[in-house]
Amino acid sequence: MASGNTLYVWDATDGIPPATTPAGLDRRAGGSTPGESFIVYDFDAAADEFVDFRGIIPQNYAGGGFTLRIWWGATSATSGNTIWNAAFRAIEDDAEDIDAAHTYDFNAVTDAAPSLSGEYTAAVITFTDGADADNTGVGDPFILRIARDANNASDTMTGDAELLALELRET
Repeated sequence: MASGNTLYVWDATDGIPPATTPAGLDRRAGGSTPGESFIVYDFDAAADEFVDFRGIIPQNYAGGGFTLRIWWGATSATSGNTIWNAAFRAIEDDAEDIDAAHTYDFNAVTDAAPSLSGEYTAAVITFTDGADADNTGVGDPFILRIARDANNASDTMTGDAELLALELRET
Protein backbone atom coordinates (compact mmCIF):
# COMPACT_ATOMS: atom_id res chain seq x y z
CA MET A 1 0.00 0.00 0.00
CA ALA A 2 1.32 3.44 -0.80
CA SER A 3 1.91 6.30 1.56
CA GLY A 4 -1.21 8.41 2.02
CA ASN A 5 -3.66 5.61 1.27
CA THR A 6 -6.62 5.26 3.59
CA LEU A 7 -6.58 2.15 5.79
CA TYR A 8 -9.76 2.80 7.79
CA VAL A 9 -12.67 5.21 8.09
CA TRP A 10 -14.89 5.14 11.17
CA ASP A 11 -17.86 7.30 12.05
CA ALA A 12 -19.03 7.83 15.62
CA THR A 13 -21.41 4.85 15.43
CA ASP A 14 -18.35 2.58 15.14
CA GLY A 15 -17.03 3.74 18.51
CA ILE A 16 -17.16 1.55 21.59
CA PRO A 17 -17.31 3.32 24.94
CA PRO A 18 -14.82 1.94 27.49
CA ALA A 19 -16.11 0.58 30.80
CA THR A 20 -15.06 3.73 32.67
CA THR A 21 -14.99 7.45 31.72
CA PRO A 22 -16.62 7.09 28.30
CA ALA A 23 -17.49 10.01 26.05
CA GLY A 24 -21.25 10.32 25.57
CA LEU A 25 -22.95 9.21 22.38
CA ASP A 26 -25.16 12.02 21.07
CA ARG A 27 -27.07 13.15 18.00
CA ARG A 28 -26.83 16.56 16.36
CA ALA A 29 -29.69 17.52 14.07
CA GLY A 30 -28.85 18.96 10.66
CA GLY A 31 -30.55 22.07 9.31
CA SER A 32 -32.32 20.50 6.32
CA THR A 33 -36.01 19.62 6.19
CA PRO A 34 -36.32 16.98 7.44
CA GLY A 35 -33.15 17.40 9.48
CA GLU A 36 -30.32 14.93 9.06
CA SER A 37 -28.97 13.13 12.12
CA PHE A 38 -25.25 13.39 12.81
CA ILE A 39 -24.20 10.86 15.42
CA VAL A 40 -21.28 12.19 17.49
CA TYR A 41 -19.38 11.40 20.64
CA ASP A 42 -19.43 14.32 23.09
CA PHE A 43 -16.16 14.85 24.99
CA ASP A 44 -16.64 16.94 28.11
CA ALA A 45 -14.62 20.10 28.84
CA ALA A 46 -14.20 19.29 32.55
CA ALA A 47 -13.01 15.67 32.60
CA ASP A 48 -10.98 13.36 30.36
CA GLU A 49 -13.26 10.99 28.43
CA PHE A 50 -12.51 8.16 26.01
CA VAL A 51 -13.91 6.08 23.14
CA ASP A 52 -12.37 3.05 21.40
CA PHE A 53 -12.38 2.07 17.73
CA ARG A 54 -11.39 -1.43 16.58
CA GLY A 55 -9.94 -2.81 13.40
CA ILE A 56 -7.48 -5.23 11.81
CA ILE A 57 -4.44 -3.92 9.94
CA PRO A 58 -4.92 -4.84 6.25
CA GLN A 59 -2.61 -7.39 4.57
CA ASN A 60 -1.44 -4.78 2.04
CA TYR A 61 -0.16 -2.41 4.75
CA ALA A 62 3.50 -1.65 3.90
CA GLY A 63 4.69 -1.12 7.48
CA GLY A 64 5.02 2.66 7.52
CA GLY A 65 3.61 5.04 10.07
CA PHE A 66 0.03 6.20 10.50
CA THR A 67 -1.70 9.54 10.10
CA LEU A 68 -4.97 9.91 11.98
CA ARG A 69 -7.50 12.59 11.05
CA ILE A 70 -10.06 13.32 13.78
CA TRP A 71 -13.11 15.11 12.35
CA TRP A 72 -14.66 17.13 15.15
CA GLY A 73 -16.71 20.20 16.00
CA ALA A 74 -18.04 21.96 19.08
CA THR A 75 -21.49 21.75 20.60
CA SER A 76 -21.57 25.50 21.20
CA ALA A 77 -18.05 27.01 21.40
CA THR A 78 -16.54 29.05 18.57
CA SER A 79 -13.09 29.61 20.05
CA GLY A 80 -10.47 27.96 22.23
CA ASN A 81 -8.34 24.87 21.78
CA THR A 82 -9.05 21.20 22.28
CA ILE A 83 -6.32 18.66 22.94
CA TRP A 84 -6.95 15.30 21.30
CA ASN A 85 -5.06 12.16 22.34
CA ALA A 86 -4.85 8.90 20.40
CA ALA A 87 -3.10 5.60 21.13
CA PHE A 88 -2.95 2.07 19.74
CA ARG A 89 -3.24 -1.28 21.49
CA ALA A 90 -2.03 -4.10 19.28
CA ILE A 91 -3.69 -7.45 19.91
CA GLU A 92 -0.97 -9.67 18.50
CA ASP A 93 -1.59 -13.34 17.71
CA ASP A 94 -1.16 -15.46 20.86
CA ALA A 95 0.77 -12.65 22.56
CA GLU A 96 -1.62 -10.05 24.03
CA ASP A 97 -3.79 -10.96 27.02
CA ILE A 98 -6.79 -8.64 26.77
CA ASP A 99 -7.65 -9.40 30.40
CA ALA A 100 -4.36 -7.80 31.49
CA ALA A 101 -4.01 -4.05 32.03
CA HIS A 102 -2.57 -2.11 29.11
CA THR A 103 -0.95 1.31 29.34
CA TYR A 104 -1.93 3.44 26.36
CA ASP A 105 0.93 5.66 25.15
CA PHE A 106 -0.91 8.67 23.71
CA ASN A 107 0.19 10.97 20.90
CA ALA A 108 -1.47 14.39 21.06
CA VAL A 109 -2.45 17.38 18.97
CA THR A 110 -3.83 20.77 19.97
CA ASP A 111 -6.50 21.97 17.53
CA ALA A 112 -8.51 25.21 17.42
CA ALA A 113 -12.29 25.13 17.54
CA PRO A 114 -14.09 25.78 14.26
CA SER A 115 -15.30 29.37 13.84
CA LEU A 116 -19.00 28.37 13.99
CA SER A 117 -20.87 25.79 16.02
CA GLY A 118 -22.00 23.22 13.45
CA GLU A 119 -18.76 23.37 11.46
CA TYR A 120 -16.24 20.56 11.63
CA THR A 121 -12.46 20.50 11.31
CA ALA A 122 -9.82 17.77 11.14
CA ALA A 123 -7.17 17.45 13.84
CA VAL A 124 -4.16 15.41 12.66
CA ILE A 125 -2.06 13.07 14.82
CA THR A 126 0.89 11.13 13.38
CA PHE A 127 2.45 7.86 14.53
CA THR A 128 5.77 6.47 13.38
CA ASP A 129 5.88 2.73 12.75
CA GLY A 130 6.91 0.35 15.52
CA ALA A 131 6.65 1.20 19.18
CA ASP A 132 4.87 4.54 18.59
CA ALA A 133 1.83 2.53 17.44
CA ASP A 134 2.28 -0.31 19.98
CA ASN A 135 4.01 -2.41 17.29
CA THR A 136 0.73 -2.80 15.40
CA GLY A 137 1.47 -4.83 12.27
CA VAL A 138 -0.09 -6.58 9.29
CA GLY A 139 -3.03 -8.75 10.26
CA ASP A 140 -3.09 -7.54 13.88
CA PRO A 141 -6.39 -6.67 15.47
CA PHE A 142 -6.06 -3.39 17.33
CA ILE A 143 -7.85 -0.81 19.45
CA LEU A 144 -7.45 2.87 18.63
CA ARG A 145 -8.31 4.84 21.78
CA ILE A 146 -9.35 8.49 21.41
CA ALA A 147 -9.50 10.95 24.31
CA ARG A 148 -9.94 14.63 24.99
CA ASP A 149 -7.31 15.87 27.45
CA ALA A 150 -9.79 18.21 29.10
CA ASN A 151 -7.82 18.68 32.32
CA ASN A 152 -4.77 19.97 30.41
CA ALA A 153 -4.33 23.73 30.92
CA SER A 154 -3.91 24.17 27.14
CA ASP A 155 -7.38 22.70 26.48
CA THR A 156 -9.25 26.00 26.61
CA MET A 157 -12.44 25.30 24.65
CA THR A 158 -15.59 25.43 26.75
CA GLY A 159 -18.35 22.89 26.28
CA ASP A 160 -18.35 19.56 24.53
CA ALA A 161 -16.12 18.62 21.61
CA GLU A 162 -18.08 16.46 19.15
CA LEU A 163 -16.20 13.62 17.44
CA LEU A 164 -17.86 12.95 14.08
CA ALA A 165 -15.47 10.59 12.28
CA LEU A 166 -11.91 9.24 12.01
CA GLU A 167 -9.69 8.44 9.05
CA LEU A 168 -6.51 6.36 9.42
CA ARG A 169 -3.96 6.63 6.61
CA GLU A 170 -0.64 4.96 6.01
CA THR A 171 2.15 7.53 6.19
